[in-house]
Amino acid sequence: MRRYLFTFSSLFIILLLSYSNSFNCSWHFDDYVNITKNINVHVKQFTPDNVKNIFYGITGAGKISRPIAYLSFAINYYFDGLNVFGYHLVNFLIHFLSSAFLFLFVFNTLKLPLLKERYEKHAYPIALLATVFWAVNPVHVTAVTYIVQRMASMAGLFYIMSMYFYLKFRTSQSSFKYVHIFSCFVSSILAIGTKENAAMLPACIFLYDLFFIQGLTNENIKKNIKLSLIPIIILIAAGLLFYDFSSVLKEYDIRPFTMKERLLTEPRIILFYVSLLFYPLTSRLTLIHDVEISKSLFDPWTTFAAIIIIVLIISISLVKARKWPLLSYCVLFFFLNHFIEGSFLSLELIFEHRNYLPSMLLFVPVAAGLVEGLEYCSQKKLILYLLAAAITILIIVQSATVYIQNNIMRDEISLWSDNVKKSPRLHHPHQCLAIALLVSGRLPEAFEELNKALNSFESGNITKKSITYGGLGEYYFIIGDDDQALKYFYKSIADYPAGLEKALSFERIANILMRKGNLEEAEKMALKAIELRPYEEGFYQTYSAVLNKKNQPDDAIKQAQKAISINPDSYWSYLHLAESYRIKNNKNAEQHFLKIGNTLMAKERQLEK
Repeated sequence: MRRYLFTFSSLFIILLLSYSNSFNCSWHFDDYVNITKNINVHVKQFTPDNVKNIFYGITGAGKISRPIAYLSFAINYYFDGLNVFGYHLVNFLIHFLSSAFLFLFVFNTLKLPLLKERYEKHAYPIALLATVFWAVNPVHVTAVTYIVQRMASMAGLFYIMSMYFYLKFRTSQSSFKYVHIFSCFVSSILAIGTKENAAMLPACIFLYDLFFIQGLTNENIKKNIKLSLIPIIILIAAGLLFYDFSSVLKEYDIRPFTMKERLLTEPRIILFYVSLLFYPLTSRLTLIHDVEISKSLFDPWTTFAAIIIIVLIISISLVKARKWPLLSYCVLFFFLNHFIEGSFLSLELIFEHRNYLPSMLLFVPVAAGLVEGLEYCSQKKLILYLLAAAITILIIVQSATVYIQNNIMRDEISLWSDNVKKSPRLHHPHQCLAIALLVSGRLPEAFEELNKALNSFESGNITKKSITYGGLGEYYFIIGDDDQALKYFYKSIADYPAGLEKALSFERIANILMRKGNLEEAEKMALKAIELRPYEEGFYQTYSAVLNKKNQPDDAIKQAQKAISINPDSYWSYLHLAESYRIKNNKNAEQHFLKIGNTLMAKERQLEK
């Protein structure tokens, strides 16, 4: 028990030091659509209807999406709104718990009958060292500090919990074993309910049982192959019956690569992931990587080389599984858990957070080799001390790199400035940096980045360049060039799918047309914005302003009240109400709402200071 206390307290201190500067990092990238602008997770009470909406994520009614992840965001919002500290605290605790369960899993695995002869003596240092190497690896910063990627880290937590409880079930001799298998089942459901890549859990548990509990005898292999045929056939049949594979091809319409090109590129990316995990310099780490798309097996030539290397690694792992079961399983675990996100699905090519779960066991063979090396050098004190010092320095360097990466993620400008330097060819970093500069009022720099974005390569979603047009429209809107602003806003809405960005362009067009006196067209644009995003208070405020201009104060009051029902603290809604009552010549109501609006405005500006 004392040993466990040392382990977990040491892990907590190391991680706290590494992530100490992460707790106030700002929102980034997909955080906005999934959390800050996602009305489904903005709950103030957990009614059945609210919980149902939470489970839909951002997909809309009728399709449940990552319900456990979104429920966790809703709980955060319930307690502290959109204060980033609470979200970061939960992410940190998830990472700590993942590390703790990883240690328990590895430690108990090394004491299994089939492994104990070789590893039990050093089970504790191997498990601790492997866990520390994994926990402080800088590649995982985007899974921990990037708030929305709680989806990756929490799926990893429940995944390793499920495997740990399965191990306890298989090794327990008491009736308590049924509590373990129930915990294993619940954890697996939570893992899959957090993120879909956890669907590889049954395969990993199946192989774990065969490798380490049953043993890799010919009889066990044949028996397990027969047992696995039925669920595999059922899964294939279910996929063919219930999954619309034609939709996958359609999803490639927005990608600058085909399914074939993605499948050819992913082996190179998987090997790049391995290089990042073992050589995670901050100069190699970024949110959006620039990866050359493989056009054929030999374009570039590294495509064929990567495929051959992966085939050889997996083949050797299978052939040598009886001799090196621990090494083989850890390697197979890595590739199996990259299978879903590295497959034919129309996902973006590369993200570092995808390594969180697959890499959990990757450092176990490394730690085993180092511990055995330390034992071998036990009589050679100088070499022993040098090796121990090298391991310590490596851990310190990795922790320092985590700290540096968190500092890069402190705000949007810092993150995207770094990303632009590391991926200057790509459209998305330039665009995101431009938007961040616009928000901060650095207009000339924003304009320069927007123009760079227009002339850059879109590596993810080709329709996203419409956001760049919207950004240029916003730039001209701010400086008061309405004609140029309209030109770019109309370009923005031409081919962009329904969403916040398109709705924002409609709302801005409504504002410009209102200034120009074209109130009928302005009203149409305001209504289109509301239709696309009915939970944006700003759109109702704009519509209220248009109606006031049209001398329809009663209708304007209704729209302002809708805005207040969404956000009672927005001063603009009360100022629009004051204007409506001014038109109605109701001085008392005008002064009342003017006072509320001015008070909220002063409060907001004080907070900004």
